[in-house]
Amino acid sequence: MSQNNMANFITLTDLDAYKVEINPAFIVMMKRDSYNPKQNVEMPMTIVYLSNGFSLYAQETPEQIAQLQMDAVAKIMKNFANMAENMFDQLEEDI
Repeated sequence: MSQNNMANFITLTDLDAYKVEINPAFIVMMKRDSYNPKQNVEMPMTIVYLSNGFSLYAQETPEQIAQLQMDAVAKIMKNFANMAENMFDQLEEDI
């Protein structure tokens, strides 16, 4: 689980331990569940429902995924604020 360096994607780990990058804006709903990879072994997982109709089975908890979503939004807002500040600075120089 991580916030990768692309501004609008988060990285989750699926049940096969592969990294999956998704746009956090496509997450519609999350549901806690568990799966049994072997008899008498139960592992928690999260079913992540996406806006395109697909679902993703992730090892992260809904709270961890929500935190990654908030981090992605904060990163985008910081970039937007810096861009707006530069734009206003440029306008002041032109005047």
